[in-house]
Amino acid sequence: MNTDQGSLFTSFDWTERLKQAKTNTSMDDKARYLDNILIARLWRSLKYECVYLHVCETGSQA
Repeated sequence: MNTDQGSLFTSFDWTERLKQAKTNTSMDDKARYLDNILIARLWRSLKYECVYLHVCETGSQA
């Protein structure tokens, strides 16, 4: 399980549940948010150029 370092993912309840499931954990470094910049910009562009400009009646139309 790879997570960020947020309080939800570092809480005792969460980490203990993962240990019981025999799941390895890893957490991103604090600067790893930089890896997500390109994806965040892609989704922002997609929303503004496609989603917000076109009304879709159903999910399959989207």
